[in-house]
Amino acid sequence: MKMKVIGIVALFLLQCIGLVYGEVERGCTHKLIYPEGFISIGEAEPYQPPIRPEHLIIPEPVKGDWFLMDSLDVSRYVQAGKNFTVYFDNDADTLEVYPSDYNYPLTTQSRQAIEKAPEWLRNDLIAVLSNITSFYQDIWAYGIISAEDPYVDEIAFSIAHSSPEYLMSGYGSPGLFQENAETIYYNASYLDYVEIVDYGTSGTDGNYYSTTKYWKKDSLGNIVQVEVPKDIYYWYLVHPKITDEIPAYIDPDIIESNSTHNNNIAPPPVGVFWRDFLFNHADTGYPMLRDMLENCPIVWDYQGVAGENSAVAIITSWIQASMQFTSNYERPHQPVRIYRKHIGRCGEHADITAAATRACLIPCTSILSISGDHTWNEFWDEEWIHWEPVNNYVNNPLVYENGWGKVFGSVFEIRSDGYITSVTNVYSEGSATITIYALDNQGNPIDGGSVLLAVKELSGSNIYIDNYGITDNEGKCVFIVGEGRTYYARIDTDIGSYPSTPNQVVQVCAYSANGGTYTYSLYVSGTMPSLAWSTVSVPQDTTDDYRLDIDFTAPMQIVSGTIWMDDVSNESQLYKKEDNGIIDYFMTDETNYLSYLNGNPFDCFNRFSAVAQAQVTFDIPDNGNWYCVFGNNRHLKNFQNVCGSVKLYSSGTTQEFELSNNWNWISFNVHPDDTSIGSVFSELGDNIYQVKNQTQSATYYSGAGWVGDLTNITDGEAYLVNMVNPTDFSIFGMPIDVSTSIPVTVNWNWIAYFPQVSMDVATALSSIEPNAYQVKNQTQSATYFGGNWIGDLTIMEPGVGYKLNMTMADELIYPSN
Repeated sequence: MKMKVIGIVALFLLQCIGLVYGEVERGCTHKLIYPEGFISIGEAEPYQPPIRPEHLIIPEPVKGDWFLMDSLDVSRYVQAGKNFTVYFDNDADTLEVYPSDYNYPLTTQSRQAIEKAPEWLRNDLIAVLSNITSFYQDIWAYGIISAEDPYVDEIAFSIAHSSPEYLMSGYGSPGLFQENAETIYYNASYLDYVEIVDYGTSGTDGNYYSTTKYWKKDSLGNIVQVEVPKDIYYWYLVHPKITDEIPAYIDPDIIESNSTHNNNIAPPPVGVFWRDFLFNHADTGYPMLRDMLENCPIVWDYQGVAGENSAVAIITSWIQASMQFTSNYERPHQPVRIYRKHIGRCGEHADITAAATRACLIPCTSILSISGDHTWNEFWDEEWIHWEPVNNYVNNPLVYENGWGKVFGSVFEIRSDGYITSVTNVYSEGSATITIYALDNQGNPIDGGSVLLAVKELSGSNIYIDNYGITDNEGKCVFIVGEGRTYYARIDTDIGSYPSTPNQVVQVCAYSANGGTYTYSLYVSGTMPSLAWSTVSVPQDTTDDYRLDIDFTAPMQIVSGTIWMDDVSNESQLYKKEDNGIIDYFMTDETNYLSYLNGNPFDCFNRFSAVAQAQVTFDIPDNGNWYCVFGNNRHLKNFQNVCGSVKLYSSGTTQEFELSNNWNWISFNVHPDDTSIGSVFSELGDNIYQVKNQTQSATYYSGAGWVGDLTNITDGEAYLVNMVNPTDFSIFGMPIDVSTSIPVTVNWNWIAYFPQVSMDVATALSSIEPNAYQVKNQTQSATYFGGNWIGDLTIMEPGVGYKLNMTMADELIYPSN
């Protein structure tokens, strides 16, 4: 057995140290990108940072006696070319959200699914669901709606971080994602070294999430328990995709097409999924992974894996027992097909290792060097640990450079959604940084562009692909590369490419030096989108009535672009969160807002161009609706995350009454500065005779004034007003906070109605059901019976006083909406 292992390793080393496009068999299985190589047409220009104007922040003034009337929290991803808008409705004196400008409007089922998902996932779900058709929205939304705890978060995460192209491909299904989540918990029940921890549920905690805790032996030989960070758990353990394969049920007996990798997709029971198949099943003559891990106490031992009873050592042994290092014409991507073949080179070994390790509830990822034609793995133990089971390598990242003689170009990690992170500095003793800026013909940054990095072969003049990335808001893409190599680049964007011919590149670094930094600009012939906006003076308001306060930040950008290594489609899209979002903000009136939506010139004020934060105050003129616009129109691909608030303040409001002869049941939803009976009813003069609350009264005598024990009005009480003549009157004050509670006792209570708008009885009195028995106004009544209000009183209205009969004491709190 020892000689067999040595032979396998020797063969592996010989076959992996060849050039990527040499005569030897390829080690990697990813699709060939520009296999013919490139022609260099010159050198790139050094990058000169632009001078950007400083943006003033308009400070928020002291509130004084202003009253908060309405508020909207802003937490949105604004898609490129679109906007998010909050406007002041002049008729209703409220804040409203303008209908969202999604690629596809969210369906009712999508909104229900988003509401059920954890709060930290909701914007991600909105981003992906709004980019698929309503037909597919409902299919995937149902997968979340129908899910039960503890699987909801795992299913929601997997959907939120799958590409729109995959979700509309028909290859996968909510049932597959359900099985994926259930199998995680099922497999955990067999493993002693790990446990799943659920923090909250979908019904109890808006920010619920799950992760794992595992046992390990640390460098001092102590057995300790460690919790996996949330992001690591979801991305590198839960996600159903490994690298470039299609998450689907696979028939392991069908030869997989090297061109499409989709011909062996089959429904259950013939089709199987890797998370269950690799862990709970075994081909004849091969060991079962689940059985090998029985009674395993730890994930791994820092002192090594050989001969240790750790999960990493056992999975290493399982890989070596299940796979031989060789290949034939078929180079599968699907882990279940790789297992059924039991052969493969480094590409197949890396794929099956990542899948099997995740099936064993250990986070795992794949590391790749395109120009070095080699791939291997890392597993998580408080940090990423180098691992290659076929050679029994653990935590020895420099073995390729110092042992094999590799001179790496780029080395990178591939996340499940296709995002690439440079890790060359981990696997090379010397490294350099190359930064490429994609710019338009005006020098403006291009977001969401593809940057291709190429490298010259070590001995010869051929130039081959080395890495690729997607530009951020600055048009920037950063690569960490190995030392002693010559690098080239090209950019491809929605507004042009440079160089213009696909097989051409320009040099960006000749013989990279350790610690060197190389920064270059690549310009395309096209122009970035623009806005035909003109800044005008802020409209003036002469009346202190309403004011808007806007406070926002753009903490993140969602870098969006094409995934190059993906079996679903050549157009599969990536959405990757990064820091440093920017947004255009402006305010305008209705006429100019509609002109803006139609792509025409428009006037605006309080304008901020491409800012990360701002505070704005606007004293609202009384002549129409006013719009607060968070615009992302000047980007091609990248989403911008906007967080903050828009608040509507009032300096006071007037409540009006129409009083008839004799008795009137009234109540107040404003609080005047002077609450005395004489002040409140002063404008009624001799037309008023008497006022009562539930326990007190006062009578007005012409020439003598008010007499009685009722001296002031009190918030929350209803009043009976007896008029001599019918008269209109009004009272000015601060609106009473709708959420102010009104204590109510057993039997009858005379209550006020606080909301500024009418509500049906069931909604208005929902906080006191089922302790309420009957409610009356002056002419109507309703009785609470069998969970419903029955009677001719169906609507409660501002200005009306009510009598409420309770079976038990309670607190009445009107709904805020």
